[in-house]
Amino acid sequence: MLVSQLRDKAAMADVLTSVQRLCALARVGSVTLRADMTDAGAPASVQEALDILRQTLGVHDLEAIDISATVTDAELIKLAGILVGPPSSVHGSIIDTADALSVWNVRLHVRGVSPRPTPPGMHAVAPDVIASHQAVVRDPVPSTPSPIKPAEVVRDMRREVADAVVQADAAEVVRLLESIEEPPRFAQAASMEALVLAVEHLVDVPDDYDRVHAVLRRAGAVGARALFRQLMASTETAERRLLYDASAAHPAIADVARAHVGHPTWYVVRNAAGLLGESGSPQAIPDLSKLLRHDDQRVRAAAVVALGRIGGPAAMARLESVLTDPSSDVRNRALALVFASPESDPLADRMLMALEEESTLEFQLEMIHALAHVPTTRARNRLVSLSTMEAITADDFQLRLAAMAALAAGHRPAADAALYRLLDDPSPTIAERAAALLG
Repeated sequence: MLVSQLRDKAAMADVLTSVQRLCALARVGSVTLRADMTDAGAPASVQEALDILRQTLGVHDLEAIDISATVTDAELIKLAGILVGPPSSVHGSIIDTADALSVWNVRLHVRGVSPRPTPPGMHAVAPDVIASHQAVVRDPVPSTPSPIKPAEVVRDMRREVADAVVQADAAEVVRLLESIEEPPRFAQAASMEALVLAVEHLVDVPDDYDRVHAVLRRAGAVGARALFRQLMASTETAERRLLYDASAAHPAIADVARAHVGHPTWYVVRNAAGLLGESGSPQAIPDLSKLLRHDDQRVRAAAVVALGRIGGPAAMARLESVLTDPSSDVRNRALALVFASPESDPLADRMLMALEEESTLEFQLEMIHALAHVPTTRARNRLVSLSTMEAITADDFQLRLAAMAALAAGHRPAADAALYRLLDDPSPTIAERAAALLG
């Protein structure tokens, strides 16, 4: 509907209504739109919408689009604008376009292009689809007993690795490291310089992902440091995405990321925060909690998303302090995660009382607006409480009216009973507004 509205230059009010519906749907879980979606028993209008979707995805050579639970209205509008625009002649550049426009909570699957990491709050497209992008399936090699190499031969192989490093022959470094079977000998040959060259080979020849990543995993923490070192130095979007994927899949990456949370460069810390979230380890919660107070809001936002990815009561509790963050992006991300989480505490806890603790009316109204996009019982009860509170000041009336609008925008029909009760409110203004919202 959104794509067709933008094509037909529909009124902005209609466009925003479609955006709000998509956001509300994503808040419930995550949304995956696939190019091969069909529904033979659907009404004609749905069939028409599916045809438009398939045609739009096909024009950009997209297999699927994942929409995260933390997506924003602005991201959806920018995404739709990209989709209705003409396709680029450069295959896969739509991903770079989305990145350049800061569409972070949407994952695009382009045929034959390795996708970036799955945003928090969503399920990835079927594993077989992702696997087809990330790895090349090879014919199994018959397993034959390998002869035990004499020590002299192994020592020569270590020297060969060193020579290949001097010659900057990355492919040869990978081949030689693969051939060393004894763990102690491998550890001696797998120097940081050799592994950095292996990572460079991964970037230059993505089809060798399985081989190189196996070598990096076998190298343990040194392999993880080599990946992170290259990630810090990377300037190309596609290269960063590949290195981030490879880093997130490395078993030792959490320790390496933890060592960089105090780095003076903001984007290094942001990568570290994201990788700590990818690890899913509760041990990362203390470090991420410290980053919630980082000077750069982009780091704080990454820490919020990472805590949401780890989940659990401890991670949710840490998000309490973020509900009054100076950045609206950081606040709204935390708010969505807190209210959507089954581990959140009941209504009376301090996270839900943050609205009263915030002294600025502007922030209060903004948080109320955010609750319209969090379709949970807790959020709805909070809005009902605000819409029925005693209004003593003009600010109180604004809060009541904002809560009513949020109920109508994101919580119908469940909120209809509360709005009907407000028809009998002693305040004529409240009663009239309730009638208008009920249509």
